[in-house]
Amino acid sequence: MKLYLLGVSIALVLSGCGGGGGSDSGSGTNTEDTPTGQVSNSSACFNKDLYAVGTKVTEEYSAVVGNSQPVTESSTTEITQITTYRGYANAIEETTQDGESTDNRTYIVVDTSAGTITTIGQVEDNEEYTYRPSGLMIDYALDRGEKKTYSTVTQFVNNVQTDTMDYSMEFLRSEEVTVPAGTFEACVMLLTFDVTSSEGVQSTTVFTQHLGVGNGITLKETFETTQLNGTKTTGSEEL
Repeated sequence: MKLYLLGVSIALVLSGCGGGGGSDSGSGTNTEDTPTGQVSNSSACFNKDLYAVGTKVTEEYSAVVGNSQPVTESSTTEITQITTYRGYANAIEETTQDGESTDNRTYIVVDTSAGTITTIGQVEDNEEYTYRPSGLMIDYALDRGEKKTYSTVTQFVNNVQTDTMDYSMEFLRSEEVTVPAGTFEACVMLLTFDVTSSEGVQSTTVFTQHLGVGNGITLKETFETTQLNGTKTTGSEEL
C-alpha cells in the first residue's frame, strides 16, 4: 500500500500491512469457522503464503487525502528472491511496480511462526532507506486488546540520518468491513508512530488498518497525522 505518513518512508507500508493488499489467486477469505467479531488473535489475519518466492499481488484501491476526490490507483508487488541484504542472509526481496518509480525494492525478514515482519530497508530509484539498528519490526500475532511497543528506530536515507521513530501496534477487535471489493471479516489494528525529524520537527501518525481474516489482505486503511502545532492531515485507502 501507499503511505502518506509524513516523515517516514514508504517502505513501511509496502511490507508492514499484514501481508500485502489486493488479490492473489492463492488467497481467499474464509470466515465460516470464525463468528463475526470473535477473532481472539490477529494471527488469523496473517498470511504466510504471501511471502513465498514467486508470489505476485496486484492491488487496485481508492485513495483519498484530506478533502480531495477519490483517486483509483494500482500496484503490483512480487516476492522475487531470498537474498543477503545488509548482513541479513534470509532477507526477502519484494519488488513493486506502481508507475511512479523504475526501481522499487523492499527488503524484509519474516518470521512466520511468530507472525512478525521486519522491514530492513528499501531501494527506490536513487535513494536507499534503511532502519537501524535492526529494522522496523511489527507483530501480527497479538491477542485482542494487546498492544506491543517497540524500541526506537532511526531512519537513514543514503546513509544520512533523517528521522527517529517510536511506535506501537495494537489489535483492537475484529469486525465486518465493507469496501468497494465487498464485505469481509477483518482484524482492526492500530499502528502509531511518533516521529522526530533530524531538524527536530515532531509529528504523530495513527493508522487504523482492517486486515482480512484468512488472507492477510489490507482491505482498508485510514490515517491521521498531527504536527506539534496541531495541523492535521488525514486520508484513507480502500480495496
